[in-house]
Amino acid sequence: MKKSRFITGLQKVFFYIRMSLVCAWRYRSVGVLLKASKFTSIFFKHKLVKLPSGEYKLDFYMPRYPSAAFFTAMEDKVLRHPPRPVSVVLSISKACAYKCPHCYQRKDSSEELPLPLLLENVRKMRDFGIVAWAVEGGEPLLRFERLEAVLKEIKGLEVWVNSTGYSATPEKIHRLAELQVTGIMSSIHSVNPEEHDVFTGMPGSWQRALNFLKECRLAGMLVGFNTVLSDEQIVAGGIDEIMALAKEHECDYIQLIHPKACGAWMGKEFDSKLSQEAIRIATEAQLRYNSSKEKHSPVLTAQVFEESPGMLGCCCGGIDRFYVGAAGDVQPCEFVNLSFGNLKEVSFETAYQRMRQCFAVPCEEWTCCTHAREIAKCSGEQLPLPWNVTEKLTKNWKPGTPTKVYDSIGIYK
Repeated sequence: MKKSRFITGLQKVFFYIRMSLVCAWRYRSVGVLLKASKFTSIFFKHKLVKLPSGEYKLDFYMPRYPSAAFFTAMEDKVLRHPPRPVSVVLSISKACAYKCPHCYQRKDSSEELPLPLLLENVRKMRDFGIVAWAVEGGEPLLRFERLEAVLKEIKGLEVWVNSTGYSATPEKIHRLAELQVTGIMSSIHSVNPEEHDVFTGMPGSWQRALNFLKECRLAGMLVGFNTVLSDEQIVAGGIDEIMALAKEHECDYIQLIHPKACGAWMGKEFDSKLSQEAIRIATEAQLRYNSSKEKHSPVLTAQVFEESPGMLGCCCGGIDRFYVGAAGDVQPCEFVNLSFGNLKEVSFETAYQRMRQCFAVPCEEWTCCTHAREIAKCSGEQLPLPWNVTEKLTKNWKPGTPTKVYDSIGIYK
């Protein structure tokens, strides 16, 4: 039987012991080691993924161990005060042939940040210490020259590309591998091809995504699904169906994204009772699919679990992550349509500091949910809300409940 690339049970325990010894030797400080142990202990709830390179993924959002990017991320959390974010979601273009009804960029400007300015800010973020990158569009393969230029600047870091596979060619896939892209995430929102294609508004999109992921996997990259399931689909057993499909196609990760009232769905109301039941089911599924019971299944990363009070809580606003839209707006995350400055008008440093003043401490509450109605009331034909509106809206926002893990480490105090 083929040896599993997923590691659970005693093997995982031994790995964490070895990693702790490496960290102890590297930092030679009991205090720092204890902080690092508290931080990494939350990832123990996940399966490990062993890469062909011999490196390991503790968590979908953390760089692979023992890469330089991993230790930069660790040191940002346990040595720096205040800590820096680990990751950014970067949109390089809004260009896309699909018409997904939930698109968080639907109302964004179609104007692209000029390439020289885009690369200047990519270098700034890289040099600032951002080591985990999710590069996307729209469809980034449609603007491959821009994508390639960005990937050259961040080669060697933890880099994922979000793509539907639309306009993919063997040459483009080879180039992504050559530029050391860690992995590819592609949208699969149903196990039913027709249902998925209706959702995307593009005939053949389901099969195209699966074919694309297969070719990327053969080229040596990790692969997975970005999946949005409605509460109704989750309650009806949709998670198990998606996981079975992902296992069949040898995926490494499934990122399950809970529906958000943002972008094209701005102002959308969800049934709170049904939503709570869906969250309960997704949480149980996450624990099960990361256990030895499902050792040979892909890793399930459900946002409602990853951002729960017992994990990291809401990480937006530069706590662990933030978002830069294709037009240059610096946002707390892709699901929070607020701009703290456009990079054509202000420096990255200015926009980042504004954002960090608003999101000073990591909290349990999800900003995309708690403030969705306020944002919707201020929204018009175009998003994100510009800085002058964002500044007034967020001025009196009250901090939430501090996230337990960060509160216990004390790094944001």
